[in-house]
Order: sequence, then structure tokens, then C-alpha cells
Amino acid sequence: MQAMSKSEPIRPSRPLVSKPWLLIIALATCLWNLQPARSQEADTPTPAPAATQKGATRIRVPLPLVGDADTRILASLESVSMRSEGNQRPVVILEFVEAGPPSGPNADPAAQAPDPPGESKSIGQGSSFEKALTISRWLSGPKGNRIKSIGYITSNLRGHAVLVALACEELAMQPDAEIGKAGIDEIQIDPTLQQAYLDVAARRGMFPAALVKSMLDPSQPLVQYFLEGGGVEYTTAPELESKPQPVGALPPRQLVPANQMATFNGQELRQRRWITATVPKAEALAAALKLTGPILEKPTFALPRKPVHLKLKGVLHRRVINRSIRAIDDAINNQGADLLLIELDSPGGNLDDSIRLAYRLAEIPADKAEVVVFVSQHARGDAALIALAGDAIYMAPDAVLGTGGEASINSAAIEQRKNNFLELARLANRAPGDLVGLTQPDATIQEFQALDGRQLRTLPNWISDDPAKPLWNKGKAVDYSNGLATDRAITMGIATGRANDLAGVAQNFGVAELPMEKQTSRIEQSIEWLASQRWLAYVCFLVGLICLSAELSTPGVGVPGLIALVCFLIFFWMNMFQGTIEWLEILLILAGIACLLAEIFILPGFGIFGIAGLIMLAAGLLLAGQNFTIPTNRYQFDQLVQGLGQMGLGVICLFGAGLLLHKQLGRLPMFRWFALEHPIGDKFVVAMDRLEEDRQTLKGRYGTTMTRCNPYGKAILGDVVVDVVSKGGWIDEDMPIEVVEVKENQVLIRRRRT
Repeated sequence: MQAMSKSEPIRPSRPLVSKPWLLIIALATCLWNLQPARSQEADTPTPAPAATQKGATRIRVPLPLVGDADTRILASLESVSMRSEGNQRPVVILEFVEAGPPSGPNADPAAQAPDPPGESKSIGQGSSFEKALTISRWLSGPKGNRIKSIGYITSNLRGHAVLVALACEELAMQPDAEIGKAGIDEIQIDPTLQQAYLDVAARRGMFPAALVKSMLDPSQPLVQYFLEGGGVEYTTAPELESKPQPVGALPPRQLVPANQMATFNGQELRQRRWITATVPKAEALAAALKLTGPILEKPTFALPRKPVHLKLKGVLHRRVINRSIRAIDDAINNQGADLLLIELDSPGGNLDDSIRLAYRLAEIPADKAEVVVFVSQHARGDAALIALAGDAIYMAPDAVLGTGGEASINSAAIEQRKNNFLELARLANRAPGDLVGLTQPDATIQEFQALDGRQLRTLPNWISDDPAKPLWNKGKAVDYSNGLATDRAITMGIATGRANDLAGVAQNFGVAELPMEKQTSRIEQSIEWLASQRWLAYVCFLVGLICLSAELSTPGVGVPGLIALVCFLIFFWMNMFQGTIEWLEILLILAGIACLLAEIFILPGFGIFGIAGLIMLAAGLLLAGQNFTIPTNRYQFDQLVQGLGQMGLGVICLFGAGLLLHKQLGRLPMFRWFALEHPIGDKFVVAMDRLEEDRQTLKGRYGTTMTRCNPYGKAILGDVVVDVVSKGGWIDEDMPIEVVEVKENQVLIRRRRT
């Protein structure tokens, strides 16, 4: 409200803000800080699976056993054995493979000798007895009882590697693969060595003692003789001489020729029930062992391990994925790390970027580094792909794997990336259905069982089958809608185990102390920290709006305009760096500011421009803090509701603060400097002070509207232009009015009655 001298009417200069409360509401939309809402899905009951998925861990035993092979194998066995809980023993498959003959000046020539003509490929010759005994004692001792050990033999097993096979709880062999000739590396079998073999074999009870002796010593060929009651026993030829032969019994049968060490193939051993199963090919191993879950690879590494600690928390923007891939490459290629410990708590962010990181983790060779993922709270949406790309997944007791996340992922997006999902499932040795179901919870995932016993979870249209001779039988559907809690993920064979923190996980892999998180350069860390401070972005936006208003109120000053430009640039840069702002958000924010300024400075009143400006500004700032536009899952809906709630709280707080400080704002040095307040003797200031003192004298005066009052506008009372508020509806311009009440800063008017 302004006063003018009657003798010198002039057009009044605009104050800094003609309607302070309108700008306060506009500014309040930028004072909230979006925080990811913790979903209650972890508390939602999840349906229990019909049957527990029983998988296995495969550890390759490189032969011959030389160097640090024993310590590497024992470290892997210790790691797996720590997962046992009560009667639930992890299944471990020890697959005997060739690691290449030892080389160097101390190499054993026998280990490099080629296989005799006419014999199949043999492995194990040249193995150290001491190393084999160390592994065997662990397997057949109390520690080994925490796991179910199954030896898997695909080639002829020779030398002291046979001792490790004898220490396994069960044995599976290819039909034509052989086991025997355990003493091939010994010139003479001393009693201590033989007793060690007998002790280990006796603990397992698979092979008779006579067979073990015959495998070691060529002077003790294996003999089969028949008991009086019709039974069969096995002994060695020297021992048979001291045994009385029953009258009328069949003559003994010598199974191994004299001066030869015993060797039997898988088919012969299975016929005598000395082994569990014969497996023609590796693909049928799971079915032969009656496993319903996947067989996961467990690499072996020397101690002490070389761990690297990475954290993936919050929304996974592209910069986070790129930084993580650079850190992984540097750790493996430059630092020689063999254990990647990843702490994951993320709602995802972008499907393609998460697939890139998952590919990088899954492609790491098993003998180069082991990837272990710990899900501390959530791995939602596409973040679940990163967890599934690891060699082992550990989860906190209340963690959840899967459910909808930051990115909106539908079935069309999955189908477009079908080849990527199938290839990632192959590299990570995971079921395709687990990758799809945890990424898009609404997908239809079925269990399938092949005629050869294999089991698979996948989409029905992703099964390749012969219509004439179908191989796969469709089973029950698998529900991923609420994600997988820790217990259910372990039961399904997806997660390895549970842990309270990453330090506890590290101890399972022989790492006593968790290493520091791998960081990038200090400059990059500082930039990322600055860009992640959401409150700073909104403060910059607030300061920018205030400075822009000051510049428009006093054109030509320049300093407020420059500050406003810098603040807006910082706001948009921070959101672009986070990857949460695009052209839609930019246009909404700019259009909202333009409408509000037009309403305040060009079209006074509270009309359509003011309402539209507030809506567009609020929508633009809200969308600038999230990766989605319309919520498509519960997580996104919770985040949107919390953002709106925080926005409303910010509006209320700022509006209240504005009312309390309204009279003081004009006295602050900063605002007086921005507005370039005129000297105290200026006629305009004197008139305003006088008008403030005589405010109550306006009641009952008559005048004419200068603008449309809807309900705010301007009116001429005598020769004074006054900001007024219509009390009885809208009043058009040039209409006679009267002042009915003066309440604080408002002059209430109504149309004058004639």
C-alpha cells in the first residue's frame, strides 16, 4: 500500500515482492530433501516354497597336488563349511582336474611321464603324499563332517590323489574313468603310509581295506572269495593263504594280477556298490546326485587372500556404475586382488547400466578372483542382477532381494534384452527365471524339470523344446512379487548364507579384518559428495529465486542477477550429475518460474498463471529428485508419497517463518542492498512511512478499482493507489468500491452500493 502527494502524483515504484506470501509458497517447494523410503516389503509374509532347493558347491582339485594346492583347497573347504547350520550340511563336489605337470629343477620326472600306450588319460601322478594326507584328514575328520563331500572323477585317477578320493563321503565317476595305482610314485610302501590310507578309508567305509592295500602295493593283489553262507569278502593274496577255506566253497577269484596295483573303472565300482553313481557327462551330475539346485563354482586361492572392499549404496546412476567398473579393473589387473567384497544396498537405477556391471562381475575368471556380494538391506529391481552376478550372496537377516525399484522395468524391456539375460545367466551359473523374476516381480516364472532330472526356473516362452519329443515338463509357478527374504533366498539356493555385516562375511573367506573401501581420487570423491547433497541443490534454487526477484525489482543492478544465474547453474549441474533431471524437469521448472514472475510483476493478482506456475515448479522439482515419472511399483509410490509429504512440510514451515519474519525481511542488510533502498529523505519513503501510520484512516473511504480484483488487485482511493482485497467476490476494474475493514496488511473492499 503506497501513498502519493496530492500535488505531485507519480506512478509508484514496485516493492521487492508485491505479494510476499505468493513467493513464499513458490520458494517452499524447493526445501524438501527426498530420501529413499524403506519399504515394508520385508515385513510382508512371503509364501514358503514347496520344497527346499538343494544345490552344491564345486571345488576343482588341481592335480598333481604340489606347491600350495593343499592350502588353497583347504581354504575353500573351510569357507564352505562355515555355511552349515544344524543338519543342513552344504554339498561340496570335489572335481579332480588336471592342472598341468610341475616344472622347474625340482620337478618330479614321474609326474611328467606320459601315459603308457593304450591307456586313457591319467591325472594325479606326482602328487605329494603329505599334501594329500592333509586334505584327507580334513575331509574325513570333524571339520569335514560339517559338509557332505562328493568326489567326481572324469579321468583315470592315479598317485596319492586317490587318498583324497577315499576321504570323500561319496564318489561319482564317469563309466570309463578309473581309480587306482595309488602307490605309483613310491618305490616301497612303508607301513606308516599304508596305515594312513587304511585309516582314511575306514572312516568312510566305501572301499574294503583289501582293495586299498591292493591299490598301494603290487605285492598284495586283490582276491575275492566266497563265504559259507553265500556272502562275498575281499582280501589280498598273502592274507588269503592264512584263511581257512570252507568245504565245497567256490575257489577264490583273483581280481588283480600279481605284481600289479589294483585299478577299477566307474562301471565296475558301481556294480560292486563301492561308489554312489556313474555319470556319463558333467551335465547329468546334478540329476545323478539328486540335486534340485544349481552347482556353483568355488574357486581355490592361496592364503592370505587379497581382498578389495566396494560399496554400492543408493540409486545406481551411470557414474556409479562406471566408477565401480574402473575400481574393479584396477583392483584385479593392477593390485592383484583375488576377493571382491561388495556391500550392496540399492533400489537400482538403470537396467542397461546394471547389466553392464553384472556382466563385468560374471566375466571375471573363477581362478583369478572370487566375487562375494553382501546385501545389507535391499537389492531392488536391476540391482538384483549385480547380486546374482556374484559367486556367493550373503544377506542380512532382514534383507530383501528383488521387488520393484527405482527404474520402471516392464515385460517389453525384458524381452528386448532376452539375449543379455540368457548370457548373463550362463556366465553367472544362475537360472534365467531368477534374474527376470527379481528384476521384474510381475513376470511369470515357472519351474521346469527335464527327463534327465535337470531343473530350471525360467519364462515359459524361453524354453527351447522339441514339440514332437518334449524334454521339459512344466511345474509350479514361482512368486517373486514380494521379493525374496533371506531364509527363502537360501532355501531356493539363490543366496549362500546369512551374516550380520560384511566383516562377518569376510571372515568366512579367511579375511580377519575388513579392508578399507576402495575409493577413487580425492577430486572425484569431493565432486561426488558435493553432487549428492540434495539439500544444497534446493538451497541454491531458493537463493536463485530470491536474487532473481531482486534483480527484476531493481533492474540494472546486475549483482543479484549474476548470483541467481550461478545458483541456477549449480542446481541444474547437481541434478544432471546425479542423472535425475532431463528436459521434462528443466522445462517444467523454467515454465513454473516464468509463470510466477509473470503473475507477480506483469499480471498482478492471483490468477491462472500463479496456480499453473506453482504446479509446474513443484512437479519439476519433485521429478528432479527421482528417476521415474509415474510410479509403477510400491517402492516408487512410497518414494513419491514421502517426497510430497516433505514438500508439504517444507511449505508449512517456510510459510510460518515468512509470516513471523515478514516485517523484518525488509530491514535485513542483504535485502536492503539488493533493493538499493533510497535515502531516508526520498519522497517515496516518506510517503510510505506516513501511509503506514495513517493505515486505519482508510476504513470507510470510497474509490475505484484500478485492476480486476480476483480477489487481490489495486484500487485508487482518492489519489492514492492501494493494494486491496475483495471481500465479496471478484470486482472488475473501474468499479466503484468502499473500504469495509483494514486488517493488518490487508485493505478489504467491496463494491459500493448505490
